[in-house]
Amino acid sequence: MRKQPQVTEQTRANLMQAFWDLYLEKPIEKITIREITDRAGYNRATFYLYYRDVYDLFDQLEESILGQVRQLVNDRLLGEETLDFTHHMGFILELAQRFATYMPKLLTSNPSFSARLKVIIAPLLDRFILPARNLSEEERYLVREFYTSGVLSAITAWMMTDPAERMPIDRLIALIVKAVGL
Repeated sequence: MRKQPQVTEQTRANLMQAFWDLYLEKPIEKITIREITDRAGYNRATFYLYYRDVYDLFDQLEESILGQVRQLVNDRLLGEETLDFTHHMGFILELAQRFATYMPKLLTSNPSFSARLKVIIAPLLDRFILPARNLSEEERYLVREFYTSGVLSAITAWMMTDPAERMPIDRLIALIVKAVGL
């Protein structure tokens, strides 16, 4: 007998949320499967239907986030003639709100996540920004690193601001676009 997709997705979501709540409290090395399943209200066998271990759950969480960012970049932004963030503001806003609790922690505590995110963002720079400049390969690499690190740091700082005091995302994007000359 096959599980219903809605039940499967809800179970995955509950396990991920339980993991995430724990991850906000302590490092991944200190999180046990028992803690996750107890918090989510499942048994260990249920956990193993979806994940090999805590690190597999973490990888799947990261990949889910990166996949959605990748989709925005590849399917929407790179398909345009010019880079127009304001044109895609709704989708960017939705992603920012969906991942506001995850991104600051992932960006500040996991260098691998930041590196993978930079790889996704880099084609935007390669297509829309760097060709206009006459740069050597080394210079292109350094400028790409400067842009991606700066944008990710600004987004992290923005997300870590109290939501009640946080600048609206359209103003943040306009500020970044103006500051980096996009």
